[in-house]
Amino acid sequence: MKIISLRFANLNSLPGPYLIRFDAAPLADTGLFAITGPTGAGKSTLLDAIAVGLYGRVPRHDRQVGEMVSRHAPEAWSEVEFEVHETNADTGLTQRVRYRSRWQVKRKTRGEDKGSLGQDAMSLVLSPSGEAVVSGKEAVPAKVGELSGLDFGQFEQAVLLSQGKFARFLHAPERERSALLEKMTNVGIYSQLSVAAFEKAKEEEQKTKLLEASLNATRLLPDDERQRLTQLLDILDLEAQGIYDHQQELSTCLAWRTILDQLDRLLTEAAQQAIQLQADDKALQPTFARLADHERAAAPALSNALVLHEQAQQELRRDMEALAQLEQQLPTLLAATNEASGAHATAATRQAAAQLEAERLRPVLQVALEQDTTIRANQGQLTKKCAAHDRDQSAHKAEQAAWHHTQASELTRQQDKQTELRAWLAAHHHERDLTSELAEINRQILDLETVNTQLATLEAQQKAQLKLLADATAERQRHELAASEAQQKQRVLVEQGRPCREEVTTLLRGTDAAALDQHAATLTAHLGLLQRLLPQAQAAHEHTARAHTLTQEHTQATLGLATAETAFAHLEQRHTDGQRLLESYQRELRTQQALADLNSHRQHLRPGQACALCGATEHAFTADFAADADEQEQRVEGQKNAVARLHEELTSAGQELARLRYAQQQRLARYDEALAAATLARTQATELAATLVLPLPDPADPDAVSQLLAETTEKQAATDKGRRRLTTLTEELAQLKAEHTAAGVRLAQAQEEGQRAGTRHLQAKQTLQPIDAELVDIREQAANYRAVIQSLLAPHQLRLPATSQAYGGVLSTLTDRAEKYQIRSQALDKSQSDLDALQKAQAVRADMLAKNEAKLKADAESLHDEQQAIEAQRTTRRMSYDGPDPAAEQERLHQTTQQVTQALHRAETSLQQQQLLLKGTSEKIAQRKEDLQRHQADYQVRQAELATALAAAGFTTTAEAQALLLPETDARQLAQRRQRHLTDQQASQQLQVKLAADLAHHQEAALTPISTAALTAELAQLNNENEKLNQRIGAAGSQLTQDDEARQQQAEGLRELQLRQQEQQRWQDLAEQIGSARGDKFSQFAQGLTLSHLARLANLRLQQLTNRYTILKTPNRNLELQIIDHDQADTVRPMASLSGGESFLVSLALALGLSELAGYKARIESLFIDEGFGTLDPDSLNTALDALERLQHSGKMIGIISHVADLKERIGTQIRVQPGAGGNSTVRVVDVVGNELECNV
Repeated sequence: MKIISLRFANLNSLPGPYLIRFDAAPLADTGLFAITGPTGAGKSTLLDAIAVGLYGRVPRHDRQVGEMVSRHAPEAWSEVEFEVHETNADTGLTQRVRYRSRWQVKRKTRGEDKGSLGQDAMSLVLSPSGEAVVSGKEAVPAKVGELSGLDFGQFEQAVLLSQGKFARFLHAPERERSALLEKMTNVGIYSQLSVAAFEKAKEEEQKTKLLEASLNATRLLPDDERQRLTQLLDILDLEAQGIYDHQQELSTCLAWRTILDQLDRLLTEAAQQAIQLQADDKALQPTFARLADHERAAAPALSNALVLHEQAQQELRRDMEALAQLEQQLPTLLAATNEASGAHATAATRQAAAQLEAERLRPVLQVALEQDTTIRANQGQLTKKCAAHDRDQSAHKAEQAAWHHTQASELTRQQDKQTELRAWLAAHHHERDLTSELAEINRQILDLETVNTQLATLEAQQKAQLKLLADATAERQRHELAASEAQQKQRVLVEQGRPCREEVTTLLRGTDAAALDQHAATLTAHLGLLQRLLPQAQAAHEHTARAHTLTQEHTQATLGLATAETAFAHLEQRHTDGQRLLESYQRELRTQQALADLNSHRQHLRPGQACALCGATEHAFTADFAADADEQEQRVEGQKNAVARLHEELTSAGQELARLRYAQQQRLARYDEALAAATLARTQATELAATLVLPLPDPADPDAVSQLLAETTEKQAATDKGRRRLTTLTEELAQLKAEHTAAGVRLAQAQEEGQRAGTRHLQAKQTLQPIDAELVDIREQAANYRAVIQSLLAPHQLRLPATSQAYGGVLSTLTDRAEKYQIRSQALDKSQSDLDALQKAQAVRADMLAKNEAKLKADAESLHDEQQAIEAQRTTRRMSYDGPDPAAEQERLHQTTQQVTQALHRAETSLQQQQLLLKGTSEKIAQRKEDLQRHQADYQVRQAELATALAAAGFTTTAEAQALLLPETDARQLAQRRQRHLTDQQASQQLQVKLAADLAHHQEAALTPISTAALTAELAQLNNENEKLNQRIGAAGSQLTQDDEARQQQAEGLRELQLRQQEQQRWQDLAEQIGSARGDKFSQFAQGLTLSHLARLANLRLQQLTNRYTILKTPNRNLELQIIDHDQADTVRPMASLSGGESFLVSLALALGLSELAGYKARIESLFIDEGFGTLDPDSLNTALDALERLQHSGKMIGIISHVADLKERIGTQIRVQPGAGGNSTVRVVDVVGNELECNV
């Protein structure tokens, strides 16, 4: 992984935005550069920007990302371009690919938390194309880790090297060294595995003990008892088979007797229904006679004659009314025609006068229009010039006033500024030499930070030992409490088991669990038989009810069939009468079609089309005549449609009649099927009921079966509840026994762990004593340093903060004050030069304003002359034409001429229409008189036909026939009632014959002379005996079944116990190897291996730094390092004996080794080393830099953060972070010759 560039904005004291390109000159030319600047300037912020841009996290002090955002900045962001090596899946070649990772956060602009930071966001794209790869706070760091081969922890150790962390590692005690190594190498998982192995072994041991306790509680039947129960079951089965055979015989006889009684009852009901039908027949005779009179009066011949007579009478009446209306319209039409002729003459006179006036005024108005156009154009141009002049004059006055005001205020402002600057410099004269004092204050604070670090380390060790002491005390007390609780638990469990044993005795009530199970089995068998019997009883009941329903439906359907046959005959007669009437209408139509051709021609005239005879387009006569000419043809079409509808109704009625006859046959077949199904279902129900030992009067009665089923279900539920409670109590007793055993195990464990906790308490107390003594000395040194620093800060009215994290703030405050003093001094000099320049600019501006005022006065005089010329043009126009507006006058003349012309056209049209209407009305009057004569002759013919039809039906007048007619609804209902009555009589006779035949056929079997009640009683007694026998069979069988299940469970439990013991031993072996309650056993072993590997890698780098030393892991000590001094005959020295410079070289080698260890799967091409060079002497510094240069020559880019002056001189290429005004800093890149390049973008 190689860092290519860094872009960021608003991070800590660096507002930016800044761009640093590591692949461009001068940083790319050397590959080794320094990041320099005063303390607190923001050097380490550059490394934070790289980390947050790639992973969204900050490595230093576990800071929250939001704390990096500059105060009051609306947003902050960081963008890192990096390069990785990828293998092409198709070619197998390795290629360099660049990506851009971006992190960004914005402040909220609305809501209650306005101004706070929102959610940060991240994105990853290809560079330079910008093609999106992935986005999201979780997805981007994961993808960056996948591409680079480094997660955040590995990136921190492999790229951002903190040498100071390894300096602490070299001199730390074993416990602190373990924590540091775990954090630096990410081996914390081994502690978790150690604890998990220890806990899992304890859990497996507990499971094994519980399983053993459960198996010991299982009880089995003796072998002789099992043999006795088996023999008893064989004897009881033989007795049960004999009872079953007898039950089957009685059930068959009971079913035969029940069906016989039912047929006899149905035959009696059918005879009673026949008697009732005979009584109804006598009562309905007067009603049927009234229906016969109605049918005689509604005969088809008489009905058709009445319809034709009524139609002829209506046609005669319509002709007379139409003729009277036409004769009344004739005088009105004559007067309207004369009036239209006079209006036409008046309109022609007005049209001629309007045309003469328009020709006289047209030339004069045209000249006036041209003059008005010219005047308006000139006036518009002049108005625009005047407006522009007014704007220029207003702008001149405003500019003049603003200049006078600005001149005075600017002079006053410059004078006030000089006074303010002189007063501020006098008040802060003690800060004039602050720049030279900063170096001494900074050195004292660095020494104090070193002492504070040592103090924090010792305090952490003291806190850890105190925690161990408190933990050991608390653990010992906890184990003592656990032992007491275990003893109390055993006593409580004994008391809890007493109520369970008493309740078990109460539930059994002198019997045993086997007898209770046998009773439950018997109830279950009865419940199963009743559940099978209930559908049979319901089926028998449903089939019997269905047979009765079908009998009623057959009676009603017979009446409907007779009604349909009557309706079909009536429709046939109506169809025949309609056909005869259609033929009459067709004869009359042929007669009318033989009339004059002129009438035929008139009927085909259409409005708007020219007449072939006269050429007229208005046909006033045909508007009324067309309906009369087509009337007979419409009557023929109407009768055709009526006959067609009657034919459709006749066809539909025939189909319906056939359907009803077929349905009647199907209904009779379904009745036979239902009766047979009812007989079969009753037989099956009786046979099934014979196997029951419970009393059941009628097996085919579903209500009785349902009631017995509910009672049996309730008994079974009560028995099952008792059995479940017995099982629960048995399980609770077994559980209590297992818990009692487990409590004993916990008691022994608690006593053992309590002894171990006492030992740890004594060890922690002994370790704490030397740490307390060393703390006293370190705190005294820290107090001396604070006193010296406070004396330096006193003249500036500042106090040293309590925490070292805030020391940078004090230095920044002092730096800001020094810079502010220099800025104010420079500002005073600049203010004097600004005042001189202002006075010169004011003189030039006054001369320009005077010239502009003279030009505006000359422009005003020119505009006045142009206005005088326009007034002269207006005078000339009024002399030639001084009337109304010419354009409006032209429009008025045009409108007047057009209106009178249109009026003339309307008058001509009205006159022609009135003449045509008068002619058409005269022709219609003549035609109506002819139609009246023809319809009078037709009426007389229809009247004679009606008299003949009345005489044939036995009536003298029409009123006499109509008096006998019934309403159509009443007549139809009476006919249907008559048909239903006939059908009911036929159905009753057929039912009696069929029931008598079925009864005789059933009596031929003659199975038994015993009555139904006697058979039911005998069967109930047999069922009681069978129930008692089944209880005995169930009790014996239940005992055997439970014993079989117990034996099988015990065998399975033994197999499970064997597997459980094997699993327990496997986890016990693992716990002995790596397990411990605190997780230190496996963790220290893994850390020892990691430390050995790290030492080998560090020695390779240490050889490049110096040949004098070799790092060695102490034998038989997992976390202790030693150093071999080759200049002293390979003497093995402890790490604590190294000087400051020697410790730096060794820690730097360890940091570089860890970089290779963390990036073993990735190619690391960029390294950043933070601090640590201040403790080196010149020779050691040169050695370290030589080693870093050799490392750079291997293709790595290396950046070093340091305050050491010699290092700055040795490494010419630098990224310089320089504090500025307002607490902000600037970033520049400096090349080897001292040229500075701005990084702002």
